Amino acid sequence: MRIRNIILGVGLIAGLTLFASCGADNKGAESHSTHDHTAEYQCPMKCEGEKTYDSNVTCPVCKMDLKEIETVD
Repeated sequence: MRIRNIILGVGLIAGLTLFASCGADNKGAESHSTHDHTAEYQCPMKCEGEKTYDSNVTCPVCKMDLKEIETVD
């Protein structure tokens, strides 16, 4: 009975470890270089909701500098 519990415990730990590693987000240089990135800018105060701009200008509402957000094509 004790050996059975040890085997079940080891199996449970191995299964949880495998499950956790499969869900890991691997954001490394390899995945970073395979996608085309375009820069978009957005007001940090979100004065106009989720509206984005193609160039780094100032927000027409609050006049703050827009912040770059990264988008993946």
